[in-house]
Amino acid sequence: MMSNPRLLPPPPSWAQHFRSDDVDEVRSHVERSDGAHSRVVHGSGEFAFDQHSLLGADTAISWARAGLGQTVRGAAREPLLHMPIDQAFLYRHGQRHHEVGARTAFFVAPGSEFTRRSPPGSMIALRLRGQALADEVAARRPGADADLAFSTRVLATPGRAGAAFAAAVAELAQALAPTVDPHRRHDSEARMISMLAEVLLGESAVARATPLSATRLADLEDWIEAHLGDPITLGRLCEVARVGDRSLQQTFESRRGMSPMRFVAERRLAAAHRRLRAAGPADDVTRIATDCGFFHLGRFAVCYRELYGESPSQTLRDARRQRPGVAHPLTTGTRAPLPSMIAA
Repeated sequence: MMSNPRLLPPPPSWAQHFRSDDVDEVRSHVERSDGAHSRVVHGSGEFAFDQHSLLGADTAISWARAGLGQTVRGAAREPLLHMPIDQAFLYRHGQRHHEVGARTAFFVAPGSEFTRRSPPGSMIALRLRGQALADEVAARRPGADADLAFSTRVLATPGRAGAAFAAAVAELAQALAPTVDPHRRHDSEARMISMLAEVLLGESAVARATPLSATRLADLEDWIEAHLGDPITLGRLCEVARVGDRSLQQTFESRRGMSPMRFVAERRLAAAHRRLRAAGPADDVTRIATDCGFFHLGRFAVCYRELYGESPSQTLRDARRQRPGVAHPLTTGTRAPLPSMIAA
């Protein structure tokens, strides 16, 4: 159990409030702002998910608390900063595992996918408009081109800065009150973006993306999605991208924070998860796994559980229980044993 050494502010009275004990309702609510994700609850008792939110033009703050542990698999559409308040959270990005507690924060770069395993507890999430943050970083790098990439990683500065960072969050929350002058709100948002840009540059979380362009990388990722069921090797990826293996490795490390083959594995796992959630009566785990390029089923089950917090068969059972016209109360289908986050 942690106290709140950062002295992060509580949600103000003007924040939008949402509370639910239903996992599906929580998932739908969060998806409106953060996009599609998976959420598995661990343990028994009331979920008691409680969220307060403030939305500005370039920033958003949310305070969230849950009465049960969770495994969340999601992706950042915009830069995110997660700050646990009273418990340490475990994050997985690629094959890297990170514990984030009172003296650290977790920064998720735009386009990055991550798994968060958290016990019952609270956190604050800060979301920024990606272009605004990128413009601030570029302005601090005279002569740099626009091809810069943010890195998903643990940040120590928000913990070390403690009171200063907490004061900035509190000031932003005050500025997002509905009666505040728009000029003050804009100024407060700009200061928060500037502060985070300084943190990211100071902790080397911004680097020149090398050497494949964003457009060519997107084309390669589209090709991967279209060929998940086929044999994919590093050589085949190099052939499609028309670059050498070292260049491809550097590109994926700088832009996605993982190796090309790890990226392929995670795309296959994501495809399997989608298929399991939408499975028909004739589908089973083996067929879906092999269709997605997995032929070692034991390995598939281990990797799947590490990312989604439950076994493939649990996802399949839960999805079938939730078909239209079928009652789907919060039962064992959405409450799995707490998984291990041991590195693959």
